[in-house]
Amino acid sequence: MKKVKMGLMALAALTGVGSAFASAPRHAKNATTYYAIKSGSSFVWRTSPAGHCLNTAVSATCTITTAVQPTDGVVPAGHAVTFQNYK
Repeated sequence: MKKVKMGLMALAALTGVGSAFASAPRHAKNATTYYAIKSGSSFVWRTSPAGHCLNTAVSATCTITTAVQPTDGVVPAGHAVTFQNYK
């Protein structure tokens, strides 16, 4: 039985079964990508980018993927601030 299990594991490793799922990023179900767009001294979240993602003093990040509509001017918990947004 142990030989069968080892053989199946070796076959899975050779064919790549399971590896595509192991390396795929996890996103929330029905998730949407939002883009931080500079607005005055803050930013707003939109579903389409505007301009180019540039370094800025605004505490934002260019894109996030979440199932919940984010609040303008706030980076949701679990997303890193990179001081970048679209201008």
